[in-house]
This record gives sequence, structure tokens and C-alpha cells, in this order.
Amino acid sequence: MDYMKTLATLSLGSQLKRLSDQLFSEVAIVYNQMGLTLNPSYFLLLNLINKMGPMGITQASDYLSVSHPAISKLANKMIKEGYLTKMPHPTDKRASQISLTKKSLLLIQQATPIWQALKKQLDYIESLQTASLISAIQQFENSLQQLNLSQRVLQDLQETAPKIEIVNWKSDYKSDFKRLNMVWLNSEFNGELTDADKQSLNHPESYYLAQGGYLFFAKQGENILGCIALKPTKNNSYELSKMAVCNKYQGQGIGRKLLLSTLNKARDLQIQTICLETNRKLHRAMALYQHFGFIEQKHPNGKSEYPRADVYMELQLYV
Repeated sequence: MDYMKTLATLSLGSQLKRLSDQLFSEVAIVYNQMGLTLNPSYFLLLNLINKMGPMGITQASDYLSVSHPAISKLANKMIKEGYLTKMPHPTDKRASQISLTKKSLLLIQQATPIWQALKKQLDYIESLQTASLISAIQQFENSLQQLNLSQRVLQDLQETAPKIEIVNWKSDYKSDFKRLNMVWLNSEFNGELTDADKQSLNHPESYYLAQGGYLFFAKQGENILGCIALKPTKNNSYELSKMAVCNKYQGQGIGRKLLLSTLNKARDLQIQTICLETNRKLHRAMALYQHFGFIEQKHPNGKSEYPRADVYMELQLYV
């Protein structure tokens, strides 16, 4: 049984990759038997430049409808192996072009009859199909570009998934606040707690709310999936802390919603500066903070009271 086929359209990309691998393997056998040393993946770029002349990476990317990074990576490999050379652009001193070398021109002469023989047999295999594979792939590509698969899937998921609400503190959420934070403290830092951790997690009302701070929660139905805290420090500055999202729901934008709601509240309060402390190994959190404009700074006290914190960041809401 070919399990991949049982997945139907869900395995379309994998089936096409498997077909591509089979074709490249067969072509490589022909090249080897005919004494031609050539990576089959170089075919398109060799032929494009041979027909159209020297060009930039961006132009080649446009012609082939392949991403710029992919063409750049391929071109660099071909330059390293002596098939392409990089030369200055004739009119734009800031740009460069890639062109064929004598090695590749000679290789194209040797390969042309092989490519003709390959085309003859591939045309024959194509003629045996009940529908044109090439036409079907082109139609599917066009539809994929026009309909934007990723956006449509994400929209479907957003419409069917229970709505995530960002809500304010309720005493019912006290145990959730501690639970969510203890999960990541246990998994990332062996559950090590400072005195400040113990106070904030066990007595959030007095530690945050009574000090003029705020606690926000991500709620889905009756379930609390995430939390975040905001507490005043000094000089119209507030500290962002204790952001945690249930492991099962990470990567779904909940942390982003929590952070956005908290920053919107800070703007309403005309808070000038938001600061936070984190650890450099928390890559997802670091990326999120940087996305919202937080900038790494020297710690104002020299070092943090939290042994686990090795990064101090600030966001200036009002200059």
C-alpha cells in the first residue's frame, strides 16, 4: 500500500517532491552513463542564461518564478563549481550579473543531444496520461497563487476555533496565574523561585493590583490559556512580567494578543516606558518583544534580582 496516496491532496506536495526526486534520479543515471558531470538541478538556470544572456539574480528569479534566496543559493553553488561567473552590471555599478563560463558553454554542447533524447521520452510518457500533467500542474499553480492557500486555511481555522478573549483580573483566575507561570518556570528553570516570584504568584492582588498594576488573561470559553502582568516601577515606567501561555496553545498568537492588549492599556494610561526582563534562551519570547519594538539595554541596577534573567529590554511609548 502506498500510504501517501491515501492522504490524497494533503500529500500533494510530498507526492510532487517524490516525483521530482524520481525524475532527477533517472536524469542523473543518463548523465552518468553518458559521461556528463552535471547536477540535474542546474538545468533551468543554465538554459535560461544560455538563451537570455547574462542577468541578475532578481531577473532570473522573476523569469523562473522561484524565490530570490533559492536562485541565489543555486547560483552560488554553480559559481563555486565553475559553471557560472559573477560580473559587474554594464550600467549599474551597484549591481552584478551572472553569466556562463567556458566550462558551461562546452557542457551545454555536450548535453544538448542528451536533453533532446530526454524530452522525446518524457513527451511520450506525458502522451500516455489521460490528462496533460504539465497543463494540470500549471493550472494548479495558477489557482494556488490566486487563492492564497495559507491565508484561506488560517481564515478557516480562525472562524472555526473558539474565540480568544483578553480579560481583566478576577479572583477566580488566581490559581491559573500561578499554574501557567509554574509550568514554564519548571520546564525552563527547574522551578527556581525568588522571594519576588513567591510574592507575585501567591499574592497577585497585593503584589500587582494594590500597587496600581494590572493582570490580563487569555480566555477561551471557560479555559484560561495565558496571562501577563503590568506593574508600576518608577518615573512613569511600568514593568511587563509573568507572560505565560499554556504549552498546548503556544504558536497560535495568544502571547501576541496578550502583549498587544497590555501595551494598548499602557498607551491609554500614557505610560512613557515599558521595561521587562527575560532570558536569551527564550527565543520565541525574545522575537515577540523585538517585533513590538522592545530594545535591549543595560540593566539600570547593574543586574537583575532574578538569577534567570540575563536580558533587560525597554520600549519607549512616548518620547
